[in-house]
Amino acid sequence: MKSESEKIHLGIVFLIFFRNFATMNTKRLHIFLLLLLMTLPASAQKDFFLFKAARSVKNYLDSSVVKTVDSNYIAVPKKPWQLIVRHKIDQMRITMHSVIDDDDIFLDWTPTVVTNAANSVGLWLGYRGYGLGYSVNVSKRSDYNFTIGAVGVSYGINLRLRTINTKDLNADVFLKVKNPIDKEEAEGMNGNFDIELYEPIRVHSLVIDGYYMFNHKRFSYAAAYDQSNEQIRSAGSFMVGALWNAMSVRYNSDKNTALVDMMKNVGAFKIRQGSIGAGYAYNWVPVRGLLINAMVMPMLTLYNRQVVISYKADYGDTEDDDMLYDENETTHWSRVALTYNARASITYNFERFFFNVYGQWNSRSYKYGHEGDGRVRDWFINTSIGYRF
Repeated sequence: MKSESEKIHLGIVFLIFFRNFATMNTKRLHIFLLLLLMTLPASAQKDFFLFKAARSVKNYLDSSVVKTVDSNYIAVPKKPWQLIVRHKIDQMRITMHSVIDDDDIFLDWTPTVVTNAANSVGLWLGYRGYGLGYSVNVSKRSDYNFTIGAVGVSYGINLRLRTINTKDLNADVFLKVKNPIDKEEAEGMNGNFDIELYEPIRVHSLVIDGYYMFNHKRFSYAAAYDQSNEQIRSAGSFMVGALWNAMSVRYNSDKNTALVDMMKNVGAFKIRQGSIGAGYAYNWVPVRGLLINAMVMPMLTLYNRQVVISYKADYGDTEDDDMLYDENETTHWSRVALTYNARASITYNFERFFFNVYGQWNSRSYKYGHEGDGRVRDWFINTSIGYRF
């Protein structure tokens, strides 16, 4: 029979887990549950079956990490637990491009959506690199940004889900009126402009990328990106990777009729891209405790599908009377394209404490027939201060 205090303790453990299940930024939710159960009183641990499972997982993690690395290059910390304070800043830039060439005008313009830099702070608790974190957005931006990452001895996986709603555009405009009534007025419309739309552009983006390191016995990806190991001698590794990009951009509102018209009647488009590539990562250890990592991976986008939703525009007497109608959806398959993916990291370990800064940059292009094309660039920088115990 469990004592009353043991029952209360067990109840608190489950309340904490389920209260934060939907909002937490996680590497391994099930691992975190097992870690929480380790805090049960000793008498409860003997009979509780989940504790036995947690102990088996713990023993497996301890033994597998030591057995799979070369101790001359990679040191496994004796203190397996990590408590990390993290700060993250990120930004996304979506460039669209359209050209209109008819009897009256030639318009070449590039509207761009640039998000404000978002800041979030949080805590992360883990065992041998597996655990759970919780972050809070401290910036004024209302966009939604959710990330999950998992780092093992020979692999790294990242997932980023973002939702953006903005009325702000920046546009490079080149306009030539072929039969200008007022040539000076037409030329005055050329240049770079900040534009505020009547209705927002809505962007949904999902990016999943993963890497496999061939020289994982001597090269530690974890030492550079989650500090569960420590690189003590310089080493590099060839690697392979894959990336999946799914994004939708919508501005198909009646109040944005002018924008749809200038985008050659395109009011929304969806991007689906699958890429594979090969690259190289290197861990440089100039002095004991200091680690500098660089990773570059060019990728070929083999699956490159774009869905375009177009409309006809009807201008009324006022802007409130403008209307989009005759929605039409078409699918375009683009040729193989080159995608870039790069990471860099600086880590310093001293006794039980460590400090880390790492960032990632991605660039992906797209094209949907003669109607338009563009590029998506996104980056983030993550700063961490951690303690092992």
